[in-house]
Amino acid sequence: MTWKDKEKAKAYNKAYKEKHKDRLTARNKVTYKEYRLKVLNHYSQGNVECKCCGEKQYEFLSLDHIDGGGNKHRKELGSKYIYSYLIQDNFPIGYQVLCHNCNMAKSYYGKCPHTKEINNE
Repeated sequence: MTWKDKEKAKAYNKAYKEKHKDRLTARNKVTYKEYRLKVLNHYSQGNVECKCCGEKQYEFLSLDHIDGGGNKHRKELGSKYIYSYLIQDNFPIGYQVLCHNCNMAKSYYGKCPHTKEINNE
């Protein structure tokens, strides 16, 4: 079988994935968690917490595109590939760690309500 035949290659890949489904799923979950922790650790300078409010609960944290454009970027890459992309691209600037609440508030309202508390507005 030559790999030039796309239909044969697709069929082979599909059969392989089906046969090794459990092993691939478990490995992918471990890799995803490792990559996510590595990225969050890098973009929070080793102190994994929300840059805005200080939330430290790992499950509540997210990666924020500082200048926006996260939805477009996620659609281009596929949401599960953002962490491997950042690692392979040597952690480009323009990202920060925020909790989901601060990230959503920034997205919907242009800034997080915590900024008022910090700036005494």
